[in-house]
Amino acid sequence: MEFDTIIIGSGPGGYAAAIRLGQRNRKVLLVEKDRIGGECLNYGCIPSKALIELSHSVSYLREMPGVKADISIDLQEWQKWKWGMIGRLTGGVETLCKSYGVRIEKGFATIVDSHTVEVNSARYTGENLIIATGSVPVSFQNMKDVYFNREILDLDRIPESLVIIGGGYIGVELGTAFAKLGSEVTIIEMMDGILPGVDRELVRPVERRLRDLKVNIIVSTKVESVERQGKYTIRLASGNSIEAENVLLTVGRRPNTSGFGLEKLGLEMDRGFIKTDDRKRTSVPGVYAIGDVSGQPMLAHKAYYDAEIAADNICGIDNKVDYRAMPYVIYSDPEISYTGDLKGKMASFPAAANGRSLTMNNALGTFRIYCDEKGNVNGAGITAPHSSEMISELSLAVESGLNAMDIGLTIHPHPTVAEGVKEMSEAAYGLPLHFKPRS
Repeated sequence: MEFDTIIIGSGPGGYAAAIRLGQRNRKVLLVEKDRIGGECLNYGCIPSKALIELSHSVSYLREMPGVKADISIDLQEWQKWKWGMIGRLTGGVETLCKSYGVRIEKGFATIVDSHTVEVNSARYTGENLIIATGSVPVSFQNMKDVYFNREILDLDRIPESLVIIGGGYIGVELGTAFAKLGSEVTIIEMMDGILPGVDRELVRPVERRLRDLKVNIIVSTKVESVERQGKYTIRLASGNSIEAENVLLTVGRRPNTSGFGLEKLGLEMDRGFIKTDDRKRTSVPGVYAIGDVSGQPMLAHKAYYDAEIAADNICGIDNKVDYRAMPYVIYSDPEISYTGDLKGKMASFPAAANGRSLTMNNALGTFRIYCDEKGNVNGAGITAPHSSEMISELSLAVESGLNAMDIGLTIHPHPTVAEGVKEMSEAAYGLPLHFKPRS
């Protein structure tokens, strides 16, 4: 065999697996049809957070009492900056891969068999094969010419009006961002509330903030069709219709499993995903699947983690997945983050009692911790500014079997939003410093 491992797809899962294998002196071929870094670095996670950061900075100045802000945005100039920033990231990843001896082939990979792929009319063989082909947006035939995440994040001007079909995390994140930048935003969600599946107590502060931003939220409503003649016309099942300059469809993503010969392997599938065991092995020996293509949750950091597990097992290190402390983050305003099992005895602390949060002109949010009868941490949920930067402490607590008092007795710097983590933990044993719980 030419290679120890061939990897199809260079998103977070693919390039992480390549680096980990390269660090152990394995001979690796990494194949990418588009751009190194995949969907996340180029068209999803990174550019969306750049837009969110821009919108937050703009709205922060506009809404801060005493500040007279006259801000103009040249989105074309910003797009040049964004792509330059992405180029630095993806270029760094490519250089890092090559520094570990990873061979990178730019082209479309077609699977020949479990040990052979064809790229640019050349065939390559490997002892192992990792499928890391990610996911693509769900689309519908009756919704013509709508935008998806790639197109909406590449706009050269801010739309006057934007209808977002789907009130999940992508719809809420981008809807919030464009509303802050001046668009008239409508979010249409088929379920009875935005962010379905997320604890309602964590979602309520976000709903309130969206109302303050004048985002029109329509729930329990199905979109029948979308047509475009100049402006878009969005027809609802209720018989009503809405017109908008742009329409963004964000109703989910599906695993990318077609068009590259995967069917030749005869892999066992699970509801459209490639079925894997707890070592990320598929039903065919020597073939692994990681990231979005291998099942929920479809998160970049889950792909990184999967890559570690697959690389370990390829190298003879017995390692198994354990997703119990998987952190979830929604870059809403304020941010929502949660991890572990949100069950057991709950204790909370309000963001309105956190000094650092108030200095940021934010009184919305909550810190919630869930413990067993001994006070050991089962999980936690935080809705607060920068909660994405705090949730890892709780994931570590769940992973390590820590007690709420372990967190409560840990010195947290002041003033920080992270003090809310300490105080919710203190609330679990009845001693929060800056808030008196109702008896």
